[in-house]
Amino acid sequence: MRPFLTAAICCLATIVQARPLERELPPAKAACWERTYDAAHLASHPQQKVTRIRLVHLPQNWAEAGQGGFYVALYLNLRQRVKADQRFDYQLGGICKPAGQTLRCVPEWEAGNWRIERGPNGTLDIRNAGIIANPNPYDAEEIADGAARIPARPDDGLWRLSPASGPCGIE
Repeated sequence: MRPFLTAAICCLATIVQARPLERELPPAKAACWERTYDAAHLASHPQQKVTRIRLVHLPQNWAEAGQGGFYVALYLNLRQRVKADQRFDYQLGGICKPAGQTLRCVPEWEAGNWRIERGPNGTLDIRNAGIIANPNPYDAEEIADGAARIPARPDDGLWRLSPASGPCGIE
């Protein structure tokens, strides 16, 4: 009986140490999640700023964050479009670390934070705690001129994303 108990404790410790959302955002594989909100959704959420969002996780960024964290980027379009084409107008990257069953993501500068958690039916939920996104592209680690403030309230507190169809990256 003792060998079984030892094996069970060992396996339980491995499960507990697994990073949340490792299946959805795997360490060695690119993963993209996205959503484009349709007119009906936006009509029922008239103060929602975000009309399109993509979360990008690239494996080469896994080790760069260190200390149990990894880097992800959010790409966004708002109701007030900056570019006429389909590319993303804004971006914000952050280091994500486990926080219970979720991941808490924080940029390297004072631009808010967000959480990533499993949603229903194979979706990912991003819970916005108030972010500031820079114009895309913008590489400096500071808030840029023309940055967009996206508060959680009243209608941008939760963005529900599905796996991206097509190549993982930005347009």
